[in-house]
Amino acid sequence: MSAPILYVDDDQANLVIFESALEGVLPILTANSGPAALEILRSREISVLLTDQRMPGMSGVDLAEIAKVEFPETIRMMITAYSDLNAAIEAINRGQIHLYLRKPWDTRELRLSLQLARERYLVGRKVVEMETRLAATERLYSLGVISAGIAHEIRNPLGAMDANLHFVRQAVGDVQSKLEGIDARLTKKLTDVDEALADCTRSIEAIIEIMRSMELGANASDEGLVDLEEVVGLAVRSLRGRVQRVARLELDLARLQPIRGSRTKLGQVVLNLVINAVEAMDPALRATNQVKILQYARDDAYRLVVEDNGPGMPKDVLARVFDPFFTTKPSGGTGLGLAISRQIVEELGGSIDATSEVGVGTRFVVSLPIPE
Repeated sequence: MSAPILYVDDDQANLVIFESALEGVLPILTANSGPAALEILRSREISVLLTDQRMPGMSGVDLAEIAKVEFPETIRMMITAYSDLNAAIEAINRGQIHLYLRKPWDTRELRLSLQLARERYLVGRKVVEMETRLAATERLYSLGVISAGIAHEIRNPLGAMDANLHFVRQAVGDVQSKLEGIDARLTKKLTDVDEALADCTRSIEAIIEIMRSMELGANASDEGLVDLEEVVGLAVRSLRGRVQRVARLELDLARLQPIRGSRTKLGQVVLNLVINAVEAMDPALRATNQVKILQYARDDAYRLVVEDNGPGMPKDVLARVFDPFFTTKPSGGTGLGLAISRQIVEELGGSIDATSEVGVGTRFVVSLPIPE
């Protein structure tokens, strides 16, 4: 029951009448006192608070005033059998009441008033979610722009260092065996520097490529009906060799109706999730490693699941797995793949969640709205 309406009245008969009038029409909960109502408000999301005014102990005005402070998004309404103008004015001034109703209520008027109030709440919640998502998108894009600029600045000095290292290797090539005879660590250090430069270069190129794909994605013209099974198939074909060197790949894809979205962006999500699974695994355990991709419909949404039986993640790592630039890879990782995947999925009106257990594996679930 999502964001129900809460009706508060100390008269049990009124609660029963209210339930019979609204049952099956709108999601409702009831409470017989102000403290009982606060307990419910503090334990779950409530869209509309409809409270009787005259109750022993805590009045409806008192309850509305507390609710205004603790749950400002909840729509507050009041109902009373007494034609008390002063109570109405006090309720409006102290509790910022959205609407004042009288008992006995007209069932049609009551239903319509509560339905409109709940819709107002849900629209407001959606606006907040969109603002939050927009702020996160802008922040991620800004981070991408900054990191791409830094990457461009670093790439040139790295190129010069690489060229100088190549020159040094050529210059010492003739005496390398003598150097090894003196101190084997000298040539080992050269190799370490070479590998470190290669790691830096790969990371920088990856950041630039990700930023380029974000810019292309923002202007992508491949929006339309997308077959998820086809998207998964293309991603798997492009990664099959890389996956099979590390793990066994298993597909379980139910036949689903096409969804509206971008083939390019959805493909990027699948690629990121599969690559994340593969890179977490130890190639030495290839015989037992497994990556599984599932696709099915459940709970009014399409589910795309990528799960593995790799090492799993501790809770502190799992909590940050979608943070931009967060990575546990010792080198070569940008920490942007999963953050961008979440951005893409949320742009499509969906969500992405991760669960993991150390020593058991990790599971990513992408939920996408079923097309109407």
